[in-house]
Amino acid sequence: MAKAAKRRKSVEIYFVLYLVALVLLMPDRDMGLRNAGADAGQKLIELYPEKIRLECKIERDSGGPINVLSNDTINTIRYSPALSAMRVRATIEDIETGQILSIDDSSSNGAQFASLTAVPERGIITFAWRPPVTTMTSKTFRVTLQVSGIPQGDQTRSTPALGSTQFVLTTVVNDQLPPQIVLLGGGTDTLIMRDTSARQFGEQLSAEFWIEPSRPTIMAAAGREWVTRVSVGGADPSRDLIQLPSVRVVSGQMVDVIRYFEQRTLIIKGKAPLNGTSVVEVTATRTDGKQARATFSVQTVVTATPKIPDAVYAGVEFQIDPLLPSVEAAKAVLRDGDREVAYASNGMLRYKPSNVDTGKVLLFERYIDNQVDYSEKILVRSFPPPVVREIRRGSDVNVKNVVVQFFAAERGSNRPTLKIIDGNAVNLRRLSGFLRPADNQRPTVSWIEVFEVSRKDQERPFTFRVQAFDERGRASAVAAED
Repeated sequence: MAKAAKRRKSVEIYFVLYLVALVLLMPDRDMGLRNAGADAGQKLIELYPEKIRLECKIERDSGGPINVLSNDTINTIRYSPALSAMRVRATIEDIETGQILSIDDSSSNGAQFASLTAVPERGIITFAWRPPVTTMTSKTFRVTLQVSGIPQGDQTRSTPALGSTQFVLTTVVNDQLPPQIVLLGGGTDTLIMRDTSARQFGEQLSAEFWIEPSRPTIMAAAGREWVTRVSVGGADPSRDLIQLPSVRVVSGQMVDVIRYFEQRTLIIKGKAPLNGTSVVEVTATRTDGKQARATFSVQTVVTATPKIPDAVYAGVEFQIDPLLPSVEAAKAVLRDGDREVAYASNGMLRYKPSNVDTGKVLLFERYIDNQVDYSEKILVRSFPPPVVREIRRGSDVNVKNVVVQFFAAERGSNRPTLKIIDGNAVNLRRLSGFLRPADNQRPTVSWIEVFEVSRKDQERPFTFRVQAFDERGRASAVAAED
């Protein structure tokens, strides 16, 4: 037991170290802080983040309630030397999707997610973020902070000093590990950002060269599209690679695979095979001949068609059996537009629409490895009008019973009334003790009421016409007794 605990502790320590190591930065011509006149002797701005990992831990159950267990939202970055004409900018990248948000200290762009504030009199920059606590999955974001400015006491300088550092933001939902960033020990958190078009070949390719998929294992339903992102370090893909990295199958099958670069990240897409697991190898070759290789696997998940009710009504709880496969990266979601109204990671998904939801179209989605595997629209119906199911004779030839079926979420609501349209009938009354479910369906939305009518004129045939009305004013078809 002690040995198992020691092994688990080692894994936890390794994971923490894996996250907190600094990412090796590469110059990027697109960051907005370029300077064509800078050289290798350019003065650096040293940046010292107080934290290199800010974490928000969230706990939630299948019904949707959210409990924020911890929330680390502020990072303080000290800088040196003191600066004038200072500019601060940050790019925030979602490691899994590759989406990038850029913010600076002078605009409101992205302010709902994160903000930057420079405090020159204290020599610090504060970064604040608002973790997306409504997210259903654990997330990792990489923040690249860039600073430029003129060092105080060096006002004759025409070229600003530049500096950059990185740190990580994570949301951890129900203790599930978020996508990890490839981190290199011994990396540096400050660099000279300059125009690299004229740099020497040896200087250009002196960095360690590596590639790394964002996920080691991708799970997808048979025939469905999968996608992964491969990070490249130690090379600018736009100029430092001989060609587009090659992709080959080490074992298994590969279907309709495409690859392309999106900014500095290699995107690989394909379709999952009908069964089994495929191991894929990616190889990138730098212009100096150095190669970097990495592998990931695509695992086919066998799925079945979810069981969804044929009809859904306002005020009546319904359940969907999403038939989730036995993998961690599977979930079912019910949406009302952009709003998530129900969620399940195992078992049944349950939801009770309100009366105002009548006529809405809900969207059910099943996800495997964050990819939609199945989707279906669900209409929230209004209850049908009542139906006169039967007019029957009893032992008394002068009395007949009218059986009315009506629809309601509960036994005692929306009960019908019966009206004699014309004919030889009188003394209409509801019979007590006859209210019951119309069938064995669950949940019960269909009920039976029985009314009694009497012959009005003994000398005339006992014929008449009746019509039922529910409490919402909806009417049945006219029923005739000939």
